[in-house]
Amino acid sequence: MKRLGSVGLMLGVLTLGGSFGCADEKEEKAKEHRVKGTNFLADKNYAEAVKEYEESLKIDPNQEKVWEKKAFAHMQAGETEQAAQAALKLVDYAKTPAEKADVYRNVAAMYAKSGPLDKAKQYFEECLKINPKDTDALGWIAEVHSQRGGARSMSAPAVPAELELALKTYDQVIAINPDLPNPYLNKRVVMFKYIEHEKAMMQAADQEAVEAATPPKPEKGKKPVVDPTAAERVAAAKASSAAHAKRIEELTAQATEATKQFSEATKRAKAAQASGATK
Repeated sequence: MKRLGSVGLMLGVLTLGGSFGCADEKEEKAKEHRVKGTNFLADKNYAEAVKEYEESLKIDPNQEKVWEKKAFAHMQAGETEQAAQAALKLVDYAKTPAEKADVYRNVAAMYAKSGPLDKAKQYFEECLKINPKDTDALGWIAEVHSQRGGARSMSAPAVPAELELALKTYDQVIAINPDLPNPYLNKRVVMFKYIEHEKAMMQAADQEAVEAATPPKPEKGKKPVVDPTAAERVAAAKASSAAHAKRIEELTAQATEATKQFSEATKRAKAAQASGATK
């Protein structure tokens, strides 16, 4: 009996030793693929780097740095969706809400760079769920609305609803931290686009008033045609023109104020930087 017990104990030791060996082998295999992936990454062979990182993660999915490198390789290869999915794995390793927000912010930045903007906005909003006063996330959301509104392109048509949302969101950033210079500058860009739009709409209304007030040229041998709605159309067009003129005046005043606030915030930022340098 004692001898059988000894044999059983030895078998147990052998079994345990075998499992350790298997674990070591898996770890070495994961490392082998990981190292190959990093070498391919250094050579800017992003497709092969991704393949090797995937093989490493199949063996051991609990590798934070490998998920991070895989996300980077996908991004460099222009594969935004795959990069975002890999980067989102890093949420599992975040130890604090701030670290979790950093992950969402990085994913949002990927989409902000390559699109679609809806996805960028979605993940910046995840940051705001963690910290509603996250000025970086708010600033990016404002930028998304700004781009949708056409503010970043001379040729893009203005979308007033998006421009309004951009202005509202920049105001939120300013309310949280009035010492940041960029929100004033970005807000001014939105306003200039909005002003251009309002000017175009005012000119269109003025043209409509002229056309409504001008009776059509009568055909030869026929009586002039009188438009019974002409006066009403003229009045409506003039009212529209006046409303656009008022909005232009408001936006121009706000843009002037934003320019002033930008200058003052820039001075405060430089003063704070100089003060910090002398300490």
